[in-house]
Amino acid sequence: MKMFSTIIVSCVLWAFAGSTAFADTLQNARISLDAGRYDLAVAQGTMLGSADGLVLATEALNAQLFLGLAERKTKTAKRAMKLAEAALALDPDTKDAQLQYAIAYGFYGRHVSSFKAWRKNLPTKIRTAIDKSAIAAPDDYRAHALKGAWHLNLLYRAGGFDVEKRYGANPIEGITHFETALANNPDDIIIGSTYIMLTYVLEPQARAAQTEKWLKTKVLPASPKNATEQQVQAQMRQVYEGFATNEALERAEAFVNQ
Repeated sequence: MKMFSTIIVSCVLWAFAGSTAFADTLQNARISLDAGRYDLAVAQGTMLGSADGLVLATEALNAQLFLGLAERKTKTAKRAMKLAEAALALDPDTKDAQLQYAIAYGFYGRHVSSFKAWRKNLPTKIRTAIDKSAIAAPDDYRAHALKGAWHLNLLYRAGGFDVEKRYGANPIEGITHFETALANNPDDIIIGSTYIMLTYVLEPQARAAQTEKWLKTKVLPASPKNATEQQVQAQMRQVYEGFATNEALERAEAFVNQ
């Protein structure tokens, strides 16, 4: 009996220690995310159950979408949106929750069919989500990048549809928003890469030389802060090397469509 009790106590202590080690802290979840262990970061952030943990899980899913690592893109985007909504329900003032929601919504709009996007008026709904993120964090330069991406992505995916007349998508506004975002953050690899790829695929002939120079002088020499930036930089290197083999545009389009 004594031995049985000892075993029970040992199991309880092991379970407690194990659950503590797995749940960890927000800091450890961030370490997982920065290291590119996205699935683990999602699990850790979700298990924490806090608003900040749910936002970090959303960020990890968005990173997978951005890098083209999500196998079921629309499902992953919807999951990210739900996690961000759960974070906002817990604490409407949670830092980055509205921003990460808007990013996830943008990925959802990118990967559903064009018919569904137009039928459900997704461009307008996504723009509203982006505007909310800007209101929630008016000094966050990333909101400008999201606005810029909304304009340029919509123009790129228009397929002959007059998105400027119907939705207000405008190339000058898109570029201006990106330049505002980069003005005080010129070394941001993710925003800089997104900006130069979108402008390039929209005007490949006119912007080829500028894109090649931008990659060589701004993106490739930058120092990545985490695994996501490292992977984006590697993808940009592929585009840069593609200029020598006439594959740059194909690789740029693969990037903006992933």
